[in-house]
Amino acid sequence: MLGDLRKMELALARFRLLFKHPFGTAHGLRDGTDCVLVRLGDDGHEGYGEATLPPYLKEDQDSVIAEIMAFARSGLPFDRVPSEFELRLPSSLSSPARAAISTAYYDLIFKKLNKSISSYFGSRGRPSVAPRTLVTLGHSELDEISLKLKELPASSVLKVKLGSGNDLNTLDRLMDLDHRDLVLDVNQAWSTISEALNVIDRIGPRRIAGVEQPFAKHRWDLHAELTSMGEVCVIGDESIQDPEDLRRAPGTFGGINLKLMKCGGVDVAADMLDEARRLGLMVMLGSMSESSLGCGAMASLAAQADLLDLDGPWLIKNDPYQGLGIEQGDLIIPEGPGFGIELRSEADLDWATIGA
Repeated sequence: MLGDLRKMELALARFRLLFKHPFGTAHGLRDGTDCVLVRLGDDGHEGYGEATLPPYLKEDQDSVIAEIMAFARSGLPFDRVPSEFELRLPSSLSSPARAAISTAYYDLIFKKLNKSISSYFGSRGRPSVAPRTLVTLGHSELDEISLKLKELPASSVLKVKLGSGNDLNTLDRLMDLDHRDLVLDVNQAWSTISEALNVIDRIGPRRIAGVEQPFAKHRWDLHAELTSMGEVCVIGDESIQDPEDLRRAPGTFGGINLKLMKCGGVDVAADMLDEARRLGLMVMLGSMSESSLGCGAMASLAAQADLLDLDGPWLIKNDPYQGLGIEQGDLIIPEGPGFGIELRSEADLDWATIGA
């Protein structure tokens, strides 16, 4: 065993990630996202984790902090064998709390080993085609679209949030200004197949890299019907929360969006990615507008994915971490020890030490 929580220093910080522009989805409009940051220290090394908590999750900062403090005070040790990439944590932990703890622990352990987690996952099988990088355009007024597009970095695919009630006008303006392939992220906002077909026909299926969660998460029947038409890849997001959901996906979804805050950590995400590959599903790695830390943790799996939707650092203006990059439309994964993500020297974080 390489680490025991009872011998580590654990610190937590509340933080609010602020968007450059108010960010709109079918879930609503918000100016930022609350998060809880975790720091684990041991033997001169520090590992960092993040629980990002958009308002549509049931967890908030208070509940996640209470979970982590209860876990730390229980005296339960971490138990992990590096060659097996195995981490045992209580099943009672919520997914965001588990993601924060496990990310900090893996970051710490691989820093102690002086190894990159990306290189560790590189030993797994990977698709024959390199993953495509996405950047996201949130709900926008028509006269805002041009400015927002100019501020976003180059990418091979553009993700556009739909479900605002003005989808067709938004897409018409967007297609006049931008020529990238599109992922249409509907966040459960459509209720009929005809709504989906109207948009698909307006754009043309060849330009659509995927339609993400068009219908309510429980409407597996509608997703299966759209998939059966064979025009576009239907990607499950809110419908795919855990390994059990994933096993139901073939025939209903052509792809899945994996997120740390849903599955509970990079270790679980890695296993789900392997299972998705076995099931013949396309894999998108996504985020809930995390900082460079949360996006960088998920980016450690990038070599095995098809689409990388990890653009949180380019949507927020007060990222406390650094390390990810985009060059010529491709996501640049840091190669340093751990996740390769570092705390900015100017980051103003109010750490509260829980135990030593």
